[in-house]
Amino acid sequence: MANPILDDVKTHMNLDGIDDFDALLSRLLVGAIARAENITGRNFTNIADLETYEVMNPEIYKAVLMDVATGFDSRQDNSEGMDNEAVNASIYTYRQYSKRPIF
Repeated sequence: MANPILDDVKTHMNLDGIDDFDALLSRLLVGAIARAENITGRNFTNIADLETYEVMNPEIYKAVLMDVATGFDSRQDNSEGMDNEAVNASIYTYRQYSKRPIF
């Protein structure tokens, strides 16, 4: 499974045909993929590094989509703890597939 792209994010969020948020969603997607790489210690974006490059598995793919949707949903919400449940769910998935110990 390839990395999620903007069209995947828009389908996941039921935003097909709505282009008003494309720039924001693209930035959130890049950040979510970087976060997945950082927490898991895996390389999902640098195809040139064949020794470490990996194809994103379906669970991490879904966690990235959840990260983007959560970031979009809470982008102007300053309420404390508003996005904790969804963010914790994606972090749990990233840690589950981490190459390095979290401790």
